[in-house]
Amino acid sequence: MKFFVNALAIAIAVTASTGAQAAVASKLSKTVKLCDFAPKNDLKIPEGLETAGGIDRKAYDLAIDRVEALYTKIVADHGGVLQINRMWSTAEVNSNATRKGKTWVINAYGGLARYAPMTFDGEVMVLCHEMGHHLGGFPQYPGVFGASWAANEGQADYFATMKCFRRVIENDDNATIISTMSIPADVSHACQIGFKDAKEIAICKRSSMTGKVLANVLYQLGHSGSSSSEPANAPEFETPSTDVVSTTNNNHPVSQCRLDTYFAGAICGVSALVDFSKTEGVTGACNQEKGDAFGFRPRCWYKPATR
Repeated sequence: MKFFVNALAIAIAVTASTGAQAAVASKLSKTVKLCDFAPKNDLKIPEGLETAGGIDRKAYDLAIDRVEALYTKIVADHGGVLQINRMWSTAEVNSNATRKGKTWVINAYGGLARYAPMTFDGEVMVLCHEMGHHLGGFPQYPGVFGASWAANEGQADYFATMKCFRRVIENDDNATIISTMSIPADVSHACQIGFKDAKEIAICKRSSMTGKVLANVLYQLGHSGSSSSEPANAPEFETPSTDVVSTTNNNHPVSQCRLDTYFAGAICGVSALVDFSKTEGVTGACNQEKGDAFGFRPRCWYKPATR
């Protein structure tokens, strides 16, 4: 009888331990992940310093309005509820995405909008980057049990120009808008190769130049602290990264690599209406491994799963 009681106690203890471990694993699998646009930084730009540069509250709100107008229904079709938090008073120079149950959250901080290099288009593309974490598909951040809900940083950048930004601006008078820009010959040439329609070429050019705005933002943020992983030279279209990763980098690449990614997404001719896959990198994208000459994810952060 004593043996039976001891055995029963042990069995109960083991069961309780197993249940506790399962509960912990379940909790870990649902851990809130914040996907930041920029690497963590200590820069703060409080409300009232709008004269330092960046965009004003009206432009900030308009950027959010336009992304909300496009993606509220799309997110609903995926079973989610889009929530973009307008945090204009927040001084943090960043933006991020997370999920809380079925609520797909984007936190848009005013500090980033007030940062000197930022533009209206730049704010739209930051929101597109955060939307890319939600809808960008493969490759994703690793989760406790396989892939998480969040596309990794490089894929969020690729989504930003290739799927989101071009749809947000598609009905603008893009030819007039880009007429005031100084567009490098490399950008014009690539857009003319990637697209034949004049409207699509104009969208490609505007998207590419917005990618350059964000690359400059990231480069300057990288040099704003006491230490930086950013190189001495600022990112340029003419100086693409020569780095080749051995495994896909899920974290923030340096600004040159991110410019290369924005540019690749802008010039890829695959339709913005073709979604990326959640499980492989071919669907909806340009791919070097299937013979595309350009517009594929840069090797400075992406390692193709197959050859």
